[in-house]
Amino acid sequence: MPILRIVVLSGLLIVALTSLGIGQPGPLRGSSSFEINIGLWNQIQSGQVVEVNGIDQTAKASGFVGGMTYCYWMRENIAVTLAGSVLSVEATTNVSLIGIETGAILRSSRQSANSVISVLIGMRYYLPYPESEDRVRPYLAFGIGSYIGAEAQNTLFSQSAHSESVIGGRVGAGLDALLGSWVKLSANIGYNVMSDFKTPVGARNNFNGYDMSFGFGFVF
Repeated sequence: MPILRIVVLSGLLIVALTSLGIGQPGPLRGSSSFEINIGLWNQIQSGQVVEVNGIDQTAKASGFVGGMTYCYWMRENIAVTLAGSVLSVEATTNVSLIGIETGAILRSSRQSANSVISVLIGMRYYLPYPESEDRVRPYLAFGIGSYIGAEAQNTLFSQSAHSESVIGGRVGAGLDALLGSWVKLSANIGYNVMSDFKTPVGARNNFNGYDMSFGFGFVF
């Protein structure tokens, strides 16, 4: 499975990089970190052709995710997080109408740009219980909060924009690799579940799906 292979290889790379770290990690209880992540969201592509009515419609979407996370260790094995992530989606729909009486081809097009932003409060549970000298620390994670969808459309005759927020959450797993007492690398994968948007964002009412990201952080 490509995704699993990427995660495993990335984890091995992180483990290898930790051997280059300078300085020994110390206890994290009472510490904070600020993390920057970059990765991928699941990708969707769809299309429709209705020849009887002379309508040719196509739609495509691609996913890219990046975000920032604040993390605070309440205990050595438990941390609370506040994470904001951005999913950028590009969707294009073209519609062609054929005039039956005149035989003329009338074309209209619609272009739209949209995004989904998540703001989640969550926790990380590190296992097994980490010792202060452990450089590699796997964890399970969950979060709950808001997913905000926004879209701007541009057609031949009008322009419009709308935004909407829904409740959702994320469950996942990850790996922290401490390069020293104040720098760490991270990798994580998770699945997002949210309510449907009442008004479609792009070509979709729902953005349930997995995400995968890698990043680095500063511990202070």
